[in-house]
Amino acid sequence: MSIPYADLPMTVKDWIIDHPYQTMFHIVNGVVLITPAAATVPIFNMLGFTALGPAGGTAASGMMAWLGSIAQGGLYATMQSAAMGGYGASVAAGAAQAGAVASSALGYIWGRGN
Repeated sequence: MSIPYADLPMTVKDWIIDHPYQTMFHIVNGVVLITPAAATVPIFNMLGFTALGPAGGTAASGMMAWLGSIAQGGLYATMQSAAMGGYGASVAAGAAQAGAVASSALGYIWGRGN
C-alpha cells in the first residue's frame, strides 16, 4: 500500500484518532526505550531503594530484614545497585527496554484486530 507524502500527516492523525491506546503504548514505550531511567528510578524509589541504601519503613527495608544476609549478585543486591547507579543500573535499563519492546509488540498484535 503506498501513501502519497502529501497525505501522510492526515493519515497519521487519522490513525492516532482511531487507535488512541496503541498510540499511548508507543509513546510511553518510546520514552522508556530512549531513557529507561524514566521508568526504573521511580519504581525503585517507590519500593524504597535509594542512592544511600534502603529507606526505613519501606518494602526494600522489610525485604532486607526478612532475607537477613544479602547474596552478592542476587536480585535484591542488583536492585539496590541499580538505585545507587552501580552495575544494576544497566541490568535494570536493559530490562525496562526489553519490557518496552515487548509491550509495543503486544500493543501491535492487540491492535491488528481493530
